Amino acid sequence: MKFPRRLALAALAVCFAPLPALATPTSGTLYFTTYAGGTNVNKTTYSYDGASTFTLGGVTNIASTPGADGLIFAPDGDLIVGGQGNAVYKVDPGTGFFTSVNAAGTASFHVVLDPGGTQVYSAGIPGALATIPLTPFANGTAHPLTGDDLAITTIAFDTTGKAYYTASGAGGFGNFGTIDLTTYKTTRTMSGVAAAHGMSFDAFTGKLVLFGSSHVSQIDLSSLTSLYSDYVSAGETFDQGSVDGKGHIFAASNLGNLLFMDYSATGAVGSGSTFSAKTFLAANLDDIAPLSGAGSHVPEPETLFLLPLGLVGLFVARSKRKVAG
Repeated sequence: MKFPRRLALAALAVCFAPLPALATPTSGTLYFTTYAGGTNVNKTTYSYDGASTFTLGGVTNIASTPGADGLIFAPDGDLIVGGQGNAVYKVDPGTGFFTSVNAAGTASFHVVLDPGGTQVYSAGIPGALATIPLTPFANGTAHPLTGDDLAITTIAFDTTGKAYYTASGAGGFGNFGTIDLTTYKTTRTMSGVAAAHGMSFDAFTGKLVLFGSSHVSQIDLSSLTSLYSDYVSAGETFDQGSVDGKGHIFAASNLGNLLFMDYSATGAVGSGSTFSAKTFLAANLDDIAPLSGAGSHVPEPETLFLLPLGLVGLFVARSKRKVAG
């Protein structure tokens, strides 16, 4: 029987129509630091049922470094910790054993893994920029900045390797812009941004997520002069946070609370999340190690391309026809 052309076109339209966003259950391990209190490099488990329940497990201490702030994973699985001074620590998460190098006379707070995985960018709050080599782990090199901001806090990279920065004190309300990591020149595009302190690139939306003051904000890469969306959690002081690439945000507040947000349905943090919860994690909570992308425990591709289920169905159907014919 001949298949009517208009019905065929309708079927293709269904196959290529965007699938509705669905809340996704998730669970795993969070690695985090506290900025005071001695036992400052820790981990906990988390679980979200994809609907209405988010829980944290007990806290396990990994190491007690002389200072701790920023936290990422090196490609070899060790943790890299900004030491709150002229020191960066490399911690074995299994044994707690750590070694240290200097940050070339700069104060190391936030740390970010270079997309190539060979070095760490280290900065203050705000402060000078330094690079720390990982192969081998060795003393750093300072890089004086030029341009609009001479001290920065955090760097994040998009899928092309383009770098963005924030520049603020611990309370947020700082500057945001781009940074050329060949010339170390900063170009400011926004100032006085409440969330311009911590920052991550989100593969789920292709946007930057900023954490600072009581705000979690998004910036669309096509418009670097205004916020795309903004969420406020009154009374908190967000420091650093992480995204898991599945539409979930984990934001650490210096007051000890962890904000979990499922925004997978809208893709915008200020448009009403599917679910959000604040749970106390630890006193003096500071930073969370990335859950996706560079600096995460298991680095993931920044962008994942999935075929629509309808297209897969068409492929299977065509394959069956060939076998039958």
